[in-house]
Amino acid sequence: MARLREFNYDKTLINAGKQFWANGFQATSIIEIASVTGVKPGSLYKAFGNKKGLFLKCVKYYMEHTSYYAILIENPKAPFKESLREVFKLMVDSCDDTDRKSGCLVTNSAYEMASVDKEIFGEMKKHLSQMKQIIIDRLRLAQESGEIEKKKDIDSLAAYIMTLIQGLLVSSKVTKDKTEMRNTIKLGLSLLD
Repeated sequence: MARLREFNYDKTLINAGKQFWANGFQATSIIEIASVTGVKPGSLYKAFGNKKGLFLKCVKYYMEHTSYYAILIENPKAPFKESLREVFKLMVDSCDDTDRKSGCLVTNSAYEMASVDKEIFGEMKKHLSQMKQIIIDRLRLAQESGEIEKKKDIDSLAAYIMTLIQGLLVSSKVTKDKTEMRNTIKLGLSLLD
């Protein structure tokens, strides 16, 4: 009979994901992950295959539960601007690096791995495409409900919102200027009126 897994799988993904988010894929070792998760390296390898396998599972969990994408899919019937405000508030609050790390695990990893590992970079691009698609879907719903004017070009608006999100993610990590971020958000949201 196979032994039951001796650790909490989701909690391991959360804690390992935080380590990858804080330090990046390349600078995070399995020993560090073992330390923050309390799971021995051998058990990590047995459960995930290797560091890349663990990382990709962490990113998948992040996308489904913690990411800005997860916020946008959580309540698709909520007004889109309300959902975006929630996303933007988290970005501004993340400047303090207390409850939530600044930036985004996927964006950070895409930038880090672009010229290092094509497989990881490809997976990050897929996740960013998912994010853009949910923005397009939510914009269409917002148009159908009358929240956003029908004459607005959804594809251009989605590209703009993705660019705004990426810029705010960088600001939350680099300048951490909350006032500037809030002013940028206000201007960005005004395009949806």
